Amino acid sequence: MSLLPVISNIRLLILAVALLIVSGLSALSTLPRAEDPVIHNRYATVITHLPGATAERIEALITEKIETSLRQLDEVQLLTSMSRPGISVIQIELKDAITDASPVWSEARDKLTDVEPLLPPGASTPELDDDHGYAFTVITALAWQGDTEPDLLTLRRYAIEWGNRLRNLSGVEFVDTYGLVDEEILVSLDPAATSVLGRSAISLSHAINNADAKNAAGELVNGANRFTLEVSDALDSLDRVRRVPIAMDDNGYLIRLEDIATVQRQAAAPAAELAYIDGRPTVLVAARMQPSLRVDQWTDRVKALMAQFNADIPSNVATSIIFEQQGYTETRLSELNNSLLVGFSIILVVLFLTLGGRSALIVALSLPLTSLVTLAMMKFTGLPINQMSVTGLIVALGIMVDNAIVMVDTIAHYKQVGCTKMEAAIKAIQHLWVPLLGSTLTTVLAFALSS
Repeated sequence: MSLLPVISNIRLLILAVALLIVSGLSALSTLPRAEDPVIHNRYATVITHLPGATAERIEALITEKIETSLRQLDEVQLLTSMSRPGISVIQIELKDAITDASPVWSEARDKLTDVEPLLPPGASTPELDDDHGYAFTVITALAWQGDTEPDLLTLRRYAIEWGNRLRNLSGVEFVDTYGLVDEEILVSLDPAATSVLGRSAISLSHAINNADAKNAAGELVNGANRFTLEVSDALDSLDRVRRVPIAMDDNGYLIRLEDIATVQRQAAAPAAELAYIDGRPTVLVAARMQPSLRVDQWTDRVKALMAQFNADIPSNVATSIIFEQQGYTETRLSELNNSLLVGFSIILVVLFLTLGGRSALIVALSLPLTSLVTLAMMKFTGLPINQMSVTGLIVALGIMVDNAIVMVDTIAHYKQVGCTKMEAAIKAIQHLWVPLLGSTLTTVLAFALSS
């Protein structure tokens, strides 16, 4: 097909360029934005605790059983285990062909649930941690302020509430908390009262433990089904703990725990984890947005939600955002804009001195036009804006500038030997499209092999 009818139709050419510009600007305003690309995580860690056990017992009673169960998964490529006194750590590596690991991790959790009854008494539930592949978009902090003693349980309560509100926010993929203290019920015995009863602290501890309905009370079985019966009176409130029966006095009256002890709720000591900011107790609540969204718009929604949350919490609990990915993403886009501006200016000045004003303007305009076309293609293929795609765009612009300079110089050469504008453009395209395509593909394939 001849290129002359296409190139000579000025209206069609202007319409095509305008369509590309509008498509690029539309893509720029709607493309998902994040600092880093989504990384397919193929690694996970299984951690199981057994306090007081030696490394040999951990290996024989926990690690080997879990490994045997996990090896039944066809997607697992490598298992690496480490048994230490009191803890078993197993690293899971999936095969490279796995692009969506979520179903595999779900199956792995089912395997861990099946193997849990085979573990020795006192062993913790095996925990599968598969969240290693992506950074949080926003990290918020709830800190205690004021001169009063920090109330860690109050921080815990409001941190859980704030995390639940974040989970209900549109576009949230994952929410996690750090520095969240556990609650415990403290029973402070009256030495005089316990002495009169002749009960020791250990015997009272056993009485409380026996009153806690953790195990099934029985089973209801028919021909096709088996139902577990449980006692609903679990020790999950202060009143139920206070009503635990301890003994009978000489008159036949029932003595309960509240008669000989003080029962109160407090933060667990020592705490499993703590977080501090500027020396103040803090709970961190981190959230990650879905990769199909724009980080700037999503962050604004988080800030609006935090403003509503601040109106519902007491003045001695302060909330703040200590990290937001939005700033880093905007920095990457600013670097792209600066690169375009600097490149446009340098090319315009250099080519103006060497090729003339018209040729310099044509080459310089290829930078923003190429960028807009690339953004439109990114929208079509579903690629987001992140530091990897922005870096690739900057590299591609350098290649396109070289191609534009060569093309403009060749057209000028054909015009000097007597060709018309259209003839010069067509001959330049026919002469250069193969070598320019080859040089461009050389660079593209070099990056493709390293990706």
